[in-house]
Amino acid sequence: MVNISYQRRMAAEILKCGTHRVWIDPDQLDEVSEAVTRGDVRRLICYRVIQVRQKKGVSRGRARRILAQKAKGRRKGPGSRRGHSNARTPRKRRWIRTIRPIREELRELRADGKLDATTYRIYYKKARGNMYRSRADLLVRLEAAGVISEGDVREKESAKDRAKREREERRAKAAAARARVRQKAADARAAREAAREAEEAKKKATDAPEEKPEEEAEEPEEKKADEAPEDTPEDTPEETPEDTPKESPEEEEATTEEEEVD
Repeated sequence: MVNISYQRRMAAEILKCGTHRVWIDPDQLDEVSEAVTRGDVRRLICYRVIQVRQKKGVSRGRARRILAQKAKGRRKGPGSRRGHSNARTPRKRRWIRTIRPIREELRELRADGKLDATTYRIYYKKARGNMYRSRADLLVRLEAAGVISEGDVREKESAKDRAKREREERRAKAAAARARVRQKAADARAAREAAREAEEAKKKATDAPEEKPEEEAEEPEEKKADEAPEDTPEDTPEETPEDTPKESPEEEEATTEEEEVD
């Protein structure tokens, strides 16, 4: 068995972890045993021959699942409750949830001109004294006192309708953003394809040799023969004495004898 305790300790110092978290490839023990310097160990770490194991911990998967269920309102029955009601939901938090919608309603009525400054201040102080349970209770009391009419109450948008409208607006905004992103990606893709096609066409144009038209490249032989000039008698060269064949000595003697006989 190869002893690599020195290499393991050196790797732990480089990786800044404990020796028990250093993993060494069992198939490369001979190569690891030859590493005697820090540079050699760093090279093995770079080649993933020596690695560091992940720390062991407690999984949060179960806790996330329970929190997701509680967010839906589950796991809140009598058997799951721990702590007094005021500890689970403090009094101040309950007061904030009650008073803020009431004051918002009063501000909206004042802004619409249905409440003057004096009436607004009277009902503001009454709301501060915890006379109204909710926004709806405030509107009923105002209608009963004759401060606002029944039509004004009907025109007011309920919390449910307002939440629905805001939800639809958010969805429409998100859909428009997604559409813009898709359109931008499609335009970029079309631009890349057009550039690629142009580059391919340019490459084909530079690589292809210049070809002559087929009519000029392939001329019929008969046409070439017809176009060739015909030899005329005037153009034929006259025979010169040099061009006539020379007679042999025997022929010359025979001709001289015939001339003498004559």
